[in-house]
Amino acid sequence: MLLDRRLIPALILLVQSVSAAVTITHAPSGHSSSNHVIENELPFANQTHEVVKVPNSNVVLVSQMSNSVLVKAMVNNKGAILKLQGFQIEKPTSALHGLTNSKAFPGKVWLTLQGENKLVLIDPKVDSVRAMPEVLKEISVPTPGNGPHYIGEYGDDLWVSLQQSYDVLRISHVDPSDYNIYHGVPRPIFVAQHPINKMFYTGQDDSSSVMKIDPKTGKTTQFQVPANIGQTPVGMISGPQGVWFTLLGNATHGTGTVGHIDANDKFTYHKLKSTFGKDASLLHLAFDLDVTENHTLWLLSSSIVDDDALNMIIKVKFDSEWKTIQSEDIFAMPTQGSQAHRILLTPTNVFATELASSKLLTYYNRRR
Repeated sequence: MLLDRRLIPALILLVQSVSAAVTITHAPSGHSSSNHVIENELPFANQTHEVVKVPNSNVVLVSQMSNSVLVKAMVNNKGAILKLQGFQIEKPTSALHGLTNSKAFPGKVWLTLQGENKLVLIDPKVDSVRAMPEVLKEISVPTPGNGPHYIGEYGDDLWVSLQQSYDVLRISHVDPSDYNIYHGVPRPIFVAQHPINKMFYTGQDDSSSVMKIDPKTGKTTQFQVPANIGQTPVGMISGPQGVWFTLLGNATHGTGTVGHIDANDKFTYHKLKSTFGKDASLLHLAFDLDVTENHTLWLLSSSIVDDDALNMIIKVKFDSEWKTIQSEDIFAMPTQGSQAHRILLTPTNVFATELASSKLLTYYNRRR
């Protein structure tokens, strides 16, 4: 009997199916809760910088340096802005930059005015978005210090990076006549206190150097970042077992590197290994609020110096001793070329400012 030609393809497929080497089996398919990503539009500005959330409120403050505007926004639990209002802080040339919540004055916020050479304490008036913030205290930066950028409060003292004069300032907010100026090299960005040895450290981006300050003796020490590791130390914060910072890289590439300083000034560099992480231009960092349990560090990659760099939020999990990276979870921000600038963790959200696009990104990070 002749075989119907129409049956030949089916017969071939049947033979191939019986003898196929490729197998299909069930794979682990655990599914985490969905995350919501929102890019909140802010009033237009050439440079959108710092972000803080005022404690015990649903108010977020954002500094816009290029026009010295403070944006006050009311957000919901997913980080969506419900209402916002901008406020001119001094003059458009006053260069509002640094923001930090005060512990000595709960609910109040310190600002830096880089163009006015001033530190300012405000009551943001969180009960109403439209309510005008109130200036409670002004402190002038002592000469020859110039250009307050970052500000942090440590007890009765404020520690401030001074970009124009390449200094770090310690000044008492109780008695501003009590101060010290520590001269560094170009250009101090952040200041952080070591949780163990209690020394202060600042990353000097233009010099690829970290300066250590002994507040008791006034002695300063410089540590150079090895050129084979990377360059441009920027984001610097206190964290588990020491001070942590990121390396931004240069105009052509990043190195995806995070640095750690222990109590004996031993520098350890952790290199990201994922496809997008290994060359990331890392600008800022923040530890998870449950860091003692989940050993998680959040990083912000930015195109601020390298136009081709990806703007990303990177979630990094370490082992319990903070010696080895165990996993990297990468989220590419929707607006690329945005020059992602600062990252902020809250109980439900990861916020990130976008310097060049006048946006506040919210990554809803619901905890289970």
